[in-house]
Amino acid sequence: MGEELGRILPADEWVRRHAESALISAIRLRRYWLSRGRPESEAIEKAVKQAIGMMASSGLEPEKLLELFRDHRRACDAFIKMLERVVRERRA
Repeated sequence: MGEELGRILPADEWVRRHAESALISAIRLRRYWLSRGRPESEAIEKAVKQAIGMMASSGLEPEKLLELFRDHRRACDAFIKMLERVVRERRA
């Protein structure tokens, strides 16, 4: 991370990071709307609506967005498996 501060990232990296931030924002926004007393379905709808706007503004084509979010899904699946194993081992 420190190395990134001393150089300018390529434009495609900034675009990809902007699109990725939509996913994180959607997760946080869902929690925000739930904390405001909104029903789950409305919280999800509001969060997804904003995330879609962020993804669209990134300028990435839908195919690239799919690729990006599939990468994230694979990473999340790997983390989930690892943490499930840790929890099982702690209970044993």
